Amino acid sequence: MIRPTTYGETEFLVNMSEATGMFKPIEVQALREVLHDYFTVEQANGHICVTCEENGEVQGFAYYAPASMTEGTWYLYWIVVRTDIQARGVGTRLLKHMEADIRDHQGRVVFIETGSLPHYDLTRKFYLKNGYEQHALLKDYYAVGDSLVFFRKELS
Repeated sequence: MIRPTTYGETEFLVNMSEATGMFKPIEVQALREVLHDYFTVEQANGHICVTCEENGEVQGFAYYAPASMTEGTWYLYWIVVRTDIQARGVGTRLLKHMEADIRDHQGRVVFIETGSLPHYDLTRKFYLKNGYEQHALLKDYYAVGDSLVFFRKELS
């Protein structure tokens, strides 16, 4: 079941994200701040955070929002699945839920950012497998040798 994320899940989601080994400490701290801001301000501004739960256990979450000053453009900022159940369809379920929800909000296109380092290979393949196109690459964006990879998908 995919449902709205609750404030009480914040630390669990942050710890789950950290446990994946995919995020730098500064990114984990940023997630904590993003979730705090979500519950205090951003939810009222149209940001959405959903949690996938089965049999009372959180499996993953996604955080997405409309892009400011655009018409129908959205960003997926976070999508995280528990390490012990990755590659079992949870991420795809969250992605499909997000896409349907964005369509319901008259969204027309989704952008996703990720890094170019080898440990993001499976992440990039996941987006490609789910119909996203690699739209742009900003060389050495995060650091020398770590470029920003933009993915895009039209939802029409």
